[in-house]
Order: sequence, then C-alpha cells, then structure tokens
Amino acid sequence: THDPDDGLFLKSTATGDDNPFKLTLQTGETDIAQDDVLGSIFFQAPDEGAGTDAILVAAGIEAISEGDFSSSSNATSLRFKTGSSAAASERIRLTSAGRLGINTTSPDALLDVEGTTDAEIRVTRTTASFSTSNTDAGSVLNLENKVLFENGYGGDSNVGQILFNSADDSTGQGLRAKIACHKIG
Repeated sequence: THDPDDGLFLKSTATGDDNPFKLTLQTGETDIAQDDVLGSIFFQAPDEGAGTDAILVAAGIEAISEGDFSSSSNATSLRFKTGSSAAASERIRLTSAGRLGINTTSPDALLDVEGTTDAEIRVTRTTASFSTSNTDAGSVLNLENKVLFENGYGGDSNVGQILFNSADDSTGQGLRAKIACHKIG
C-alpha cells in the first residue's frame, strides 16, 4: 500500500498464526563464489543540500558468501556498514558460524573486537536513583563455565580466565599475564 509522501506499507494478508510478512532478496547469479554479494540494503540521502559526503551511502547491510556455494554449502556472512565522513564501510560482521566481529572481517572468536587505537568493551549500568539497600549488584561481567566434568574439576582446571597477550616483537610475543579462577584441591 502506498503511503503518500512517506513510502510503502508491506503487509501479509494471511491472518493465521505464524504467517509473518517476508521480503526475500534473490540474486540471479548461477555460480556463487567467495565474497559474492547476494543482496544489499542501503540507506542514503541523495538530495541532501550539503552535497559531497552528505549524499553518499550512509549505512548498509549486505549478505556476502564465505566461499563457493555447492550442494552442501551456502555459508554466508552479514556485514553491517556505517559512514562517518565517507561512503559507508564495514564495521560489524556476523559469520555463518555465529561469530561477531567488530572492526574485523575475520572474527577469531564468538565476539572479536579490534581497534587501531582503542579496543574497549564497556559494561555500564545507569539508573536515575539508587536504593540505600546493600544488595545492589551494579554492572556485572559474568564468566560462566557450564562444562560438566565427569569426575569433577581436576587439580589444575580453570573455571574461567582473563588472558593478556602481546604481539609486540620488541617486548616478546605471547601470554603476558593471566587472571584465572582455579578449582582449589
């Protein structure tokens, strides 16, 4: 349905349970190779009067193949792009393996944050008022180990760890420090 001066409404006419509206973007390519874009959604203000950077693509979402498609593989990543003072570029990638990379196109962990000057993860809790109760937990970073050890934790088992690694050749590469929660006994 056309909404004058605003755009379109897309609605499914099916009224039964589990009949959501679906929008499917399909490529006509017959041979998908690594890094092929399967579909894109871009956001832009091409008529912005300021021109230059203001009229470039400001944000986008793309589906990109992780390798050649076959009868047993359609591995695809989603990349999220944003702009600041140029055309939008990739900032976040979610891989088919469920890995989320921030400022990296090849996340090596379930959450991989990279930065050239700062790679900060912040947990902030805000509140308008604070109770006088002493039971407030504040911000929490929870490292939880749900692995079931058949005979309990061994003498050298870790429940959780925070590792500090270095890739600096001048000071030595590898593990520099570790904070670990060990099973005692």
